Amino acid sequence: MIRILSQGQAYGRLDPSSHLQINGANQTVRIPVIHHGFAWQSSDFQQLLVFEPPPGAPGNVCGRGVPLVVLSAFKARTQSGRLTCDGSEIQDLAPSQCESFIDSQTPFAATALMDIPVAIFLDETCERDEGPDVIDVGSVTLVNPLVIDPGTNGGLDEGPAIAQSPAMPLDYARQSSRYNPLRAFLSGDNGIDQPRLRFLEPYSPDKIPLLLVHGLLSDPAVYLQIGEAVHADPLLRQRYQIWLFRYPTGDNVLNSAASLRRQLAAAYACAQGCDCPSRSAETLHLEAGNSPAHRAVIVGHSMGGLLSKLQVTDSGDRLWRAVANVPFEQLQGSPKLLKQLHESFFFRASPNIGRVVYIATPHRGSQWASRCIGRLGSTLAGIWGQERDDYEIIVRDNPGVFSGQYSDSFPSSVEMLRPNSHLLETLAATPSTPSSVINSIIGKSCWWPRSGWSDTVVPVSSAYRANAESTTLVDATHTAILQSHAAQQTLLEILRVHLSTLSETATPPALEDDFSELDLHPALIEI
Repeated sequence: MIRILSQGQAYGRLDPSSHLQINGANQTVRIPVIHHGFAWQSSDFQQLLVFEPPPGAPGNVCGRGVPLVVLSAFKARTQSGRLTCDGSEIQDLAPSQCESFIDSQTPFAATALMDIPVAIFLDETCERDEGPDVIDVGSVTLVNPLVIDPGTNGGLDEGPAIAQSPAMPLDYARQSSRYNPLRAFLSGDNGIDQPRLRFLEPYSPDKIPLLLVHGLLSDPAVYLQIGEAVHADPLLRQRYQIWLFRYPTGDNVLNSAASLRRQLAAAYACAQGCDCPSRSAETLHLEAGNSPAHRAVIVGHSMGGLLSKLQVTDSGDRLWRAVANVPFEQLQGSPKLLKQLHESFFFRASPNIGRVVYIATPHRGSQWASRCIGRLGSTLAGIWGQERDDYEIIVRDNPGVFSGQYSDSFPSSVEMLRPNSHLLETLAATPSTPSSVINSIIGKSCWWPRSGWSDTVVPVSSAYRANAESTTLVDATHTAILQSHAAQQTLLEILRVHLSTLSETATPPALEDDFSELDLHPALIEI
């Protein structure tokens, strides 16, 4: 089967979207390709990557068929110039499909099953008919392993269990990624021009968005192992759809958070078929988003946790008063710049988020941001950004309005992480909306004389949130916590608990706090 698929594709006789063409004993035979259980359209099946699944990959199940990685073909559709909900150009697509949020060449999983009659290769049993030169017989069925319970045939037929390797596409993406976050950070744009929200599959209204937000000097690839674990779990892969947010980590956090807020609102509205390129985030709140079953779970690592906090917070004028001495209405400047600044400082919590999971998030900063490496990073971060130039224009036109470190230029992302940042202190003291449940996963790998337990970068006292439903301490460093088995299993359990809370009759299992060997300062309890 592997040879038939790979050679058929190599010699142009396999079109994954429609058919496989082979030569029988007497005539050419076309084997129809059938797609079963996918949110993807048939035309999305551009290329099959055929190879043996890696042994020991998460979720591997032995059985009938060949596990594949499929690459999509969205690039061919982006040519007409028609705008959809987030302003992207697409061709002949309904806005409800949200396809502007999916990148070309997105990998996804499939299992190939074959039914090719042996008789077509036998001269004595397959005489040439008077009919057409090409006939349709048999089938090649591509099955979505994410919708099939392990060890079953998925109700597809009466055959034995179907083979699965649901995490293989993410493993392929991880191995093929050549992104260098440090080089991108130092080049000033973190590898992209603008923040982008992306889906790993077409929007499914019966699945809960699991939105993953990376941290400083990073990109969404750090979440691939967690994505593999979710896809390997028979329950979670059928109930969650993974969304990724990638942003220039050298830019200021408030601007990136505002972009995420706009794109998240647009994605929800787009999924409901709303043609809304000109509407603001305030008017794009999805009605169904107020139902717990449709709200997203957002997971933020490190600085990504701060972006996540800004999605579940009503700002009021708290953040503005942390940096300015006069009401915003008294500010002078161009309407465009004032609008951008207003979106960054004044906002409502997204009604589309039901739970936020903080992983190693420096709610009260990190000493590393104040040390030499932090000062160097702060100097390099964002000095090419248009946002900083725009802010300096506002500062010039409004002398004496901004206070402290904000009186010259807006702090970079690194500067905001300093423990003495007034803006960060204000954000830490700003409560999250009661409609969003909070969980914390914190690294505890070493003890520092001044700050106590830490993950080598973020102290436990900085990452701790007293209002969290659960707080779990794991033995992991700041950079390795997303690869920690304990942290991954904790997150998976949080996702299961979240599902149980959506049932009116279910009683959610308790997540126990783990504060063994941890002395909390009395002031910490008030956070």
